[in-house]
Amino acid sequence: MLPELGSIGPFTFYSFGLMAALAIVLAALFMATDLRQRGLDPSFSIEIAFAAGIGGFIGGRVYYVVEHWGEPGESLISGAGLAWYGGVAGGVIAVVLLAAWRRASLGIVANIVAAPLALGYAIGRIGCQLAGDGDYGDVTTLPWGMAYPEGTVPTTQIVHPTPVYETLASLVIFWVLWRMRGRLTAPWALFGLYLVLAGVERFAVEFVRATPVVVAGLTTAQLISLGIVVIGAVLVWRGWNRRDPAWAGDAATS
Repeated sequence: MLPELGSIGPFTFYSFGLMAALAIVLAALFMATDLRQRGLDPSFSIEIAFAAGIGGFIGGRVYYVVEHWGEPGESLISGAGLAWYGGVAGGVIAVVLLAAWRRASLGIVANIVAAPLALGYAIGRIGCQLAGDGDYGDVTTLPWGMAYPEGTVPTTQIVHPTPVYETLASLVIFWVLWRMRGRLTAPWALFGLYLVLAGVERFAVEFVRATPVVVAGLTTAQLISLGIVVIGAVLVWRGWNRRDPAWAGDAATS
């Protein structure tokens, strides 16, 4: 584990923060490419990336702290834990507000952020792995199991390295979404596919995470994931045979 990268004077640099910054930068680069291919202003990607990044981290952090309220060392400004569903909600709210402010087509913006969102999440989970922030899974005897003795939330038990699982799965999701950009061009359709794939991924990984069951043998994250998958499936179904003219170069932002 490598939670801290080093210090300069009173400032400490954290691996999680580095991965978070890298996630935002790479997401912005891919969004700029997508915007350029749609005939739109690529500089809008910077605004989207920072809105989604800031909103996502605030939402993810708030949900995580509420979920782990009372545990030692947990506060809004300390620790590195994030909750996926809180992050999605915070990011969506921030981008919706940005789109309204810029008078942008929200459905098109949603499609533009879909693939970069998966990439950013994959990189963010690398930060979770380096920080050892408690997002690891249950005890395992599998050969790739790991201990996190020096993590932010340490454990000496051999557990599932679920941040690694999620990074690999999210990279695959990113690849699928990036390849599907020219097929699912109707507003919201590609974002709907993101919701389906990300929801399935999170639902599956919860089976090996150290997360309390709440009802019917499922965790809170799994219940929310089921809802997200349903919403995403509806968006994909509605847009499957429709095409968005902005893909051919029409302006989507004012």
